[in-house]
Amino acid sequence: MIVENSPLKILALTGESFEIPSHLWQKNQQQQRFLLRYFALPLQEDEKQLWLGVDSLANLSACEAFSFLTNKHIEPVLLSTNELKRALQQLVPKKLQVEENIPTFYQTPQSDTDSASDEPLIQLLNQVFESALQQQASDIHFEPQQHTLQIRFRIDGVLQVQPAFAGILATRLISRLKLLAKLDISETRLPQDGCFQFQTTFSDTLDFRLSTLPTHLGEKAVLRLQQNKPVHLSFAELGMTAIQQTQFQQALMQPQGLILVTGPTGSGKSISLYTALAWLNTMEKHILTAEDPIEITLAGIIQTQVNTQIGLDFKRLLRTFLRQDPDIIMLGEIRDEESALMALRAAQTGHLVLSTLHTNDALSALTRLQQLGVPLHEIEQSLLLVIAQRLLRRCCDCRADGRTNCACYQGYKGRIGIYQFLQKDKKGHFVTDFRSLHESAKEKVDLGITDENEVQRVLGEE
Repeated sequence: MIVENSPLKILALTGESFEIPSHLWQKNQQQQRFLLRYFALPLQEDEKQLWLGVDSLANLSACEAFSFLTNKHIEPVLLSTNELKRALQQLVPKKLQVEENIPTFYQTPQSDTDSASDEPLIQLLNQVFESALQQQASDIHFEPQQHTLQIRFRIDGVLQVQPAFAGILATRLISRLKLLAKLDISETRLPQDGCFQFQTTFSDTLDFRLSTLPTHLGEKAVLRLQQNKPVHLSFAELGMTAIQQTQFQQALMQPQGLILVTGPTGSGKSISLYTALAWLNTMEKHILTAEDPIEITLAGIIQTQVNTQIGLDFKRLLRTFLRQDPDIIMLGEIRDEESALMALRAAQTGHLVLSTLHTNDALSALTRLQQLGVPLHEIEQSLLLVIAQRLLRRCCDCRADGRTNCACYQGYKGRIGIYQFLQKDKKGHFVTDFRSLHESAKEKVDLGITDENEVQRVLGEE
């Protein structure tokens, strides 16, 4: 009789004998239902490889699942079905049956079309989502290649390759994502966009935005991950200098005017605006937002999701907001002449308006507004502040203490913002606090927060 926590000897069909070490046996006991579902058993492991006992070399689902879970190369070991069953029976009480569902990190929404054959696929996606959450990824890319489905996570603004899946799983995985987002799974020739939610076992809600794209090798999918839970928002964590924090807050205290945050997608504009809204949020203020999408829910603020399919765009929402007696309005983005003119005129009629604009630096916002048809005199009358920003990766502490086994990527971990402010001086002229974003970044380099390579990656040559 085998003692519950003792090592177990396994004989492979090749004649090779494996003795499962105690630490791995205990880990297997903790993952007993997972092992039963995939009908596989880890036998040995080292830093780079896991020997996985299976009764069929065609059990690709098990190999893919354990590869992704452990981030190790999987070496399948062929066992007889009876030998594998005997070993698995030692892990669990006899009342546990193989048919039982394994506990998943996510409460996966089930549909009427789900079947038993979908379960391994569901578990693989759950593992992808769990890994993305643990690594704090902002996006998940599913990219069809010639023989594999490549998976990459965007972490701290940089794409990082993850273990790939077998190419034969690509179509089913993409179809599963489309099913969750309530898209047409039969339509593979046109791009589609959708969204769906997962709820973790810790009751955190994860929002996913899905975008599909047809390619010559099959459909590609990108998921934008948003963990919709309370976030600590503070000016100190944005990376602004003490002077910039003061200037930002002084502008926010004005009863009316326009504040713009500029920069490309992924430069941290939303966090800057949410930080400002959280700071402004009091019972005396009526704050309305028009967003696409709502990324962070703020209690006490009235937030509205744009829905262009029914004609609920930024322009229509802004017109409605002006009839709702607001103190502060936040528009997710100024996109065209009408929304630009309406935002400026709302800022002239007793409202503080916050929004974003796509320009390379703060000074270019003046030119962009004029290109959208806003007269210069209206800009000069209403514009309080323009903030141009980017996000740079922070140098990891392992560089200083000499660690070689750090989990960081390329010596960086986390990000910090750099900013350029444009506002009027005492003479009414628009001036910037830094000549360029490169000059702002130099302060962070001099403090050892980031380095020149990262500045060049994000900003290019000056």
